[in-house]
Amino acid sequence: MRVGEYVLARRVASGATCDVYQGYHAVTGQAVAVKMLSPSLCSDEEVGGRFLNEAQALQQLRHEHLVQAVTSGVLPTGQPFLVLEWLPGDLHRLLKRAGGQLPVQAATRVAAQLGAALAFLHGSRIFHRDLKPANVLVATDNLAIIEIKLADLGLAKIPREEGHEGGEGLAASAISTAKRALLGTWDYMAPEQWVQSKTAGGPADVYALGILLFQMLAGRLPFVAEQQKDLMYLHLLEKPPLELLEGLAPQATRDLIAGMLHKKPLERPAMREVARQLADTPLM
Repeated sequence: MRVGEYVLARRVASGATCDVYQGYHAVTGQAVAVKMLSPSLCSDEEVGGRFLNEAQALQQLRHEHLVQAVTSGVLPTGQPFLVLEWLPGDLHRLLKRAGGQLPVQAATRVAAQLGAALAFLHGSRIFHRDLKPANVLVATDNLAIIEIKLADLGLAKIPREEGHEGGEGLAASAISTAKRALLGTWDYMAPEQWVQSKTAGGPADVYALGILLFQMLAGRLPFVAEQQKDLMYLHLLEKPPLELLEGLAPQATRDLIAGMLHKKPLERPAMREVARQLADTPLM
């Protein structure tokens, strides 16, 4: 199957709204990922518009730790697509190979790179809202020099382009790019996402990064439950078991994670401060 100048080789992932294919440029052979809106949703103008909103926003973003968008468009059938750089691995698979746990140096390096990418997004008032290992692609899997890139703004809150006012660039009107009551992945959702997910912003990303950093260090999630209501209770009311990190991370990192996992959004540090502290934290 052809999508513009690209040939689709195989489907590698399917979700509620999109399918992702591995492909290549028909002339140069450049490997790419092609994300396409599910055919069943193509008749929904709202969903299609949100997909294109994500695609157009991604094409304007340039950061060393963000997956790069190559091009986007709409097929003659009306199916919108987004072409992205291809990275074969993700943090979910890397963690499985590593037994679920990373050395403190590698975990801190991954978190610092994610913090830098998310701080960059937050500077444009774009909030990811679905940070999880499967959305962290691995460019270099040598743990000593691991390099990652953040992917998938499918649930992001992305402002509409309305010109530049007051030096802010993007206007405040924002939309989410999925139609469901809860926006996010349960294990990484901040308390406010459980209560009123569509209004969740930057602090929810800080919380999710705190969960992910805890998981990389401890080899397990801080909150575990089989039922949705039980997991919601833990995220809303229970303190994270930070004692599990003793001996696994320096005190400064444990203190930072405690702040990132604060139940109140406004009590969490800003993402730019998280990124700075992770970059500056002396390792054990």
